[in-house]
Amino acid sequence: MKTYLFLLLFFIGFSLFADENPEEIFLQAKSKIKEKDFMNTFEYLAENYTDHFYGQLSLLELAKVELLERNYENALSFLKRIHHSEIVDKEFWMAKAYLKNNENDNAIIAAQNFIFGSDDFNMIEEAYFIIAEAYLNDKIFQRALNTLESLRTSKYIKNHIPLLHYKLGFCYEQMGQYENALRSYKKLKMDFPYDQYSYLAEDKINNLTRKNKIEIDLKNIEPINSKVKQEKNTETNSIELKTYLQAGAFSLEKNARNHSVTINELGLPAKIFSKVKNGKTLYIVAAGPFAGKKELQTAKKMLTENNITSFEIKR
Repeated sequence: MKTYLFLLLFFIGFSLFADENPEEIFLQAKSKIKEKDFMNTFEYLAENYTDHFYGQLSLLELAKVELLERNYENALSFLKRIHHSEIVDKEFWMAKAYLKNNENDNAIIAAQNFIFGSDDFNMIEEAYFIIAEAYLNDKIFQRALNTLESLRTSKYIKNHIPLLHYKLGFCYEQMGQYENALRSYKKLKMDFPYDQYSYLAEDKINNLTRKNKIEIDLKNIEPINSKVKQEKNTETNSIELKTYLQAGAFSLEKNARNHSVTINELGLPAKIFSKVKNGKTLYIVAAGPFAGKKELQTAKKMLTENNITSFEIKR
């Protein structure tokens, strides 16, 4: 008798689901506190509304839970079933799962895909850190540094400036550029004295100064997000211009970002400049800046070998 009653209640419960809108079921699940309750509902939506938008969103929610519980393979399994074009966040969470699962190449690709397709500045900022961390895991320090420098000069860096200082310092340190490393660590302590990364930086500073006897002047350290002013009248320009290789111009910022990351993948730094022409904004992608002619020529050759046309500009 109890078995029949259980089956009756079971089918009644699922028949109620059938009469409801998947969106309503999803929102109800989001409002539940106990993991068991919302997980069961998300699993139901994922299995019975697989191709529906809210069935796809349920897969994303299931993946987030698995990621939090460090079940990275399970998280990736859910994420790979998402195919709805509007769920751009899928690539972000795939990047996080791949990174935790020590699949660094896949983490980089997923994070880049997310950056190309998203307009969420906060998540784009974190995606840059995922790319840098993946390169650091593989000990590709120059590419990690290029990624962090691209973030440093972008409009996306906002929430994790102390972490950026620390990671820049770490990259420089691993590359043997101890003065630059010390500069980054000291800048972190100067601007964010009570941040958790400031205490880590203090240990780094002590180690560097003890082992390498390095001292630097902090007066001329460039702050995060500082940008060289663009002079309209070059004859009165008192700022020393830097040398770049212009490697493309785009009407859409998303396409410019895409191209700049491609240049980063070659091991070259890249920046995006914008200018207004005939009332429309043009986004210029440039590799650089370069300190000397030899470095410039090497970069130009590398771009040419990868079918990227470039020419020298001063900014």
